[in-house]
Amino acid sequence: MRRVSLRIGIGSCLLAASTALFAQNGPVPTLAPAAVSTDERIANLEKFLAQTQEEVAALEASSAGASEAQIAELERKIEILGAEIEGLKVGEAAEPSDVSTEDRTDARYGVGVAASKVYGIKRGVSIGGYGEALYENPAGDDQSGNPSGEVDQIDFLRAVVYLGYKFDDHWVLNTEIEYEHAVAADGADGEVAVEFAYLDYMKSRLLNVRSGLVLMPVGLVNELHEPTVSISARRPDVERVILPTTWREIGAGVYGESGMLAYRAYVTSSLDAAGFTADGGIRGGRQEGSEAIAQDWALSGRLDYVGTAGLLVGVSVFTGQTGQDNHTPSGRKIDASTTGFDVHADWQWRGLWLRGLFAQTAISQADLINEFNGFVGDESVGSRQNGWYVQGAYDVLSFSPTSKMSLLPYVRYEQYDTQEEVPAGYARNPANDIDVLTVGIAFKPIDRLIFKLDWQQRQNAANTGVNAWNVALGYIF
Repeated sequence: MRRVSLRIGIGSCLLAASTALFAQNGPVPTLAPAAVSTDERIANLEKFLAQTQEEVAALEASSAGASEAQIAELERKIEILGAEIEGLKVGEAAEPSDVSTEDRTDARYGVGVAASKVYGIKRGVSIGGYGEALYENPAGDDQSGNPSGEVDQIDFLRAVVYLGYKFDDHWVLNTEIEYEHAVAADGADGEVAVEFAYLDYMKSRLLNVRSGLVLMPVGLVNELHEPTVSISARRPDVERVILPTTWREIGAGVYGESGMLAYRAYVTSSLDAAGFTADGGIRGGRQEGSEAIAQDWALSGRLDYVGTAGLLVGVSVFTGQTGQDNHTPSGRKIDASTTGFDVHADWQWRGLWLRGLFAQTAISQADLINEFNGFVGDESVGSRQNGWYVQGAYDVLSFSPTSKMSLLPYVRYEQYDTQEEVPAGYARNPANDIDVLTVGIAFKPIDRLIFKLDWQQRQNAANTGVNAWNVALGYIF
């Protein structure tokens, strides 16, 4: 509202100055009191602007009119008034709330800092986004000393645009459109995808309704996946495989906060078990809102403790049938169910940043899924998968209270296995029992930019793991 008031103030000054110049040509309308609506202010300004334009035209046509300098000055003021009217029309729609979006460093309503910008405006359009690029330098040999066959690669992983629209105090549209791997064309690996697109009906702090293409409320990264949140150059493997970031489905649900607890709960389209694999777990079963088979549906939800500043502790669950009316070649219907959960914690205190997560997934009728896909031997889908990680970082520049920069050495250790258990008659592949140690440093010159360098030691039970150096940059806006 401060900018709107300033615009009205400018308009008032221009009107006062113009009154003296035009007094000889009759009365000049004045602005309505500040208490009137924005529409009435705009109508009054437009009326005055039209009259002023007519009077300038009359002066130009009159031989006894104002000088060229006076007319030029009046035309300049007319141009300013026109801009102010246009500003009012876009006006309050683009004005921030009492807490500036640019000053916020927290995520809200289950989405990240940049993605939640739309909630901080009075009304109208909001634009945000993020991007990240990654350079990977794998070792020439694997952990057993054999040639790794890996090559260096540099990739603009993703460029994302958030487009939101706040219709009024209750209805909010929020969308994320992602461009992956720089080029989306025939023969290229890139793609354009809608990561989320949902409508919120905001009723109260306790109860709000969300519907559309929603991010599944699991883990620490799936909803808050902006590069400034994931401190390492690559997202944790556990939250890419066991909890398959970025996981979204079409559905509806509720969210809110009560006291020290925050929750989200949705009914959505379910996974498709036909996409499950031995090494990728349930990741290939995501339907992503693209012509999703809706024979089976799923429930998901999370509950977090948020009562202490800087601390988040919670649990999330998801469950649903995932057979999607598929049948094996022998004619047996697949009624597989997939159920998973995670326990997570994130604590930021002064310069210290700690987080950890444990996740597990169980799949019934994995043998029928194997039969459907033609998997044999150690290609089996895991009937149980699990993984965990712990991560610690410390901002060594936090000792300077005036510094806007952060320098965070970090370390993370994770372990996961996509074939923790397999059906009878199948074998586990030791290459899917993986340990990853990540050691690195991240530099934030300002809150919304990050540069990362880390080294990863990747080992598995088959002795085929390949270490790598990674360098990344990321931004949000």
